[in-house]
Amino acid sequence: MNRTRLVLVSLTILLGLGVALEAQAQSIPEIAPISSIPAGQTYGRWAAEWWQWALGVPAERNPVLDTTGEFCAERQVDEVWFLAGSFSSDPVVRACQVPAGKSLFFPLITIGYFAFLNDPPETRTEEFVRMAGSCTEPARISVAIDGFDIPNPTMFFTGPSGSQSPIFNVQMPPHNVFGGDIPEFVASPSAEQGYYLFVRPLPPGFHTIKWRAAGCARTDHASFFQDITYNLRVR
Repeated sequence: MNRTRLVLVSLTILLGLGVALEAQAQSIPEIAPISSIPAGQTYGRWAAEWWQWALGVPAERNPVLDTTGEFCAERQVDEVWFLAGSFSSDPVVRACQVPAGKSLFFPLITIGYFAFLNDPPETRTEEFVRMAGSCTEPARISVAIDGFDIPNPTMFFTGPSGSQSPIFNVQMPPHNVFGGDIPEFVASPSAEQGYYLFVRPLPPGFHTIKWRAAGCARTDHASFFQDITYNLRVR
């Protein structure tokens, strides 16, 4: 083989390696750091908005109660698309179509406390609701996006050591997730704590997000589990 052909072969190998490395880099999801302000808000502020979304949809169309993904587009607005966990510990597999260019925000495992306006005054203080809506049991979490394992997911915490959420209110609709004949009302004040991911927009195509988590419960309550799979189509 002459020198010219050797150079061409080397260039071809290098170009091929560059394309492969670029494709590999593109396949790694971009997660916003817990200390960042993605899309103009902290993780804690997004967590509060996630709860307002999750509890603000009537039960019959609520994405958290949905077991197929049929209602994943309910009340989605702006540039950030919420994904749902589950209120039960049963495995859930959902199929969902997401518009291109949308970031994703979702809880890996979380807990909340929602005071009623007619609750005793001593149970409606910030100190009380924060204590009642906090994780006292350590969390165990694994999460993968398109087969890529997200390292150290417990760093994405909305407690005091991460990005603490503000106290917030929730407008509960008629026929809400609390069930029965509970009418429309405001839950105030409310607090949450948990582990979330803010994922930058995924490229168009098919994607799978899967997470399993346990813990993040109060010591006086039974352990809680999440086993969630999303099969997404971004288009």
